[in-house]
Amino acid sequence: MMYPTKRRVIVSTKTGKVFRGVLWARRWGYVVLKRAELLEPKAPPVAIDGEVIIERSNVDFMQVV
Repeated sequence: MMYPTKRRVIVSTKTGKVFRGVLWARRWGYVVLKRAELLEPKAPPVAIDGEVIIERSNVDFMQVV
């Protein structure tokens, strides 16, 4: 599956976590987000230091924003 890199995205995972960030890379079965935030219902976004690495098999869907 091809994901657009260097674009701002929202990633929903099969484990129920939702992240917003810049899709930086697709590598070895993973997607890498930079400047990521964890999104939770009824709470402000939580900034995450560093990079978020998500297994592609755990990506439920991705939205380009």
